[in-house]
Amino acid sequence: MWPKLGQTQTCCWYYPLAISHFNMRYKYVSGLSTLLCLLMGLTASKDQPPEEQQCVAMQNLVSVEYEIHGNVQGVFFRAYTEEQASRLGLVGWVRNTRRGTVEGVVQGRRELVKQMKQWLEFTGSPMSRIERATFRNEKDISKLDFDRFKITY
Repeated sequence: MWPKLGQTQTCCWYYPLAISHFNMRYKYVSGLSTLLCLLMGLTASKDQPPEEQQCVAMQNLVSVEYEIHGNVQGVFFRAYTEEQASRLGLVGWVRNTRRGTVEGVVQGRRELVKQMKQWLEFTGSPMSRIERATFRNEKDISKLDFDRFKITY
């Protein structure tokens, strides 16, 4: 199944949503970025030369700041936010503000961040009443700035 050291072999990696093919050119793994992609279940682009292969999904990372207005303090909004973000595999933080709002940063794959934004704007914790959600400074990023999602103070 595994190539001998120095051998080139085409491998198939199965991801729940897609199947991708790419060449493994250097021993077992072609560089640290490919290793990270494999560990995260992401795929490499087969259209690029091996030495320039990058994770397609890694180029799809975004970061966004948010602030949620309404009855969002004292109703477990932060705990539910941490749970939802972790469930989606996102990283960042959430905290209460002195203005009576909840604010934070969320980072991850674009489609998952979009799901989280919808959750923040329309769902929240069961006892919360969301009046308004504002999102700002949404930007593409090359790497995640956090290792998990957490509540801060």
